[in-house]
Amino acid sequence: MAMMQERPASPTAQRPKPEIKPLNAQQVTTIAVNFLKSLKHKRGIEPKRVFIENNRYVVEAEISKKMLAKVQIDIITSEIKEYGIEKLSEESRLGVPIEPKAILIVVAVSVAVSFIFALLDLNSILASLF
Repeated sequence: MAMMQERPASPTAQRPKPEIKPLNAQQVTTIAVNFLKSLKHKRGIEPKRVFIENNRYVVEAEISKKMLAKVQIDIITSEIKEYGIEKLSEESRLGVPIEPKAILIVVAVSVAVSFIFALLDLNSILASLF
């Protein structure tokens, strides 16, 4: 009698699908930061928040306190689907639309005027008028 030899099953047949582990916020942030570094933004990347929107993780990160990057990462495949980088306005960085240089100028002028009044003794003259 001839012996029958068993053939191994083909590699694609009955192979269990790999289990997809969901990413956590730290892993998603690491993916986004590494992606931004690959775009030549090596320093000053500060992640601000991570949230889920339309089956995508969205990572918002501030770059050198001058720009805001939004990186969208697919929940299932962990691929970067979309990103955008926009400049931050002065108002959004400081909370006030006044530049620090303008504040410095106002303080310097008020100190100079006070010094001139003290030299000319205008305080006593103005006090005698009123």
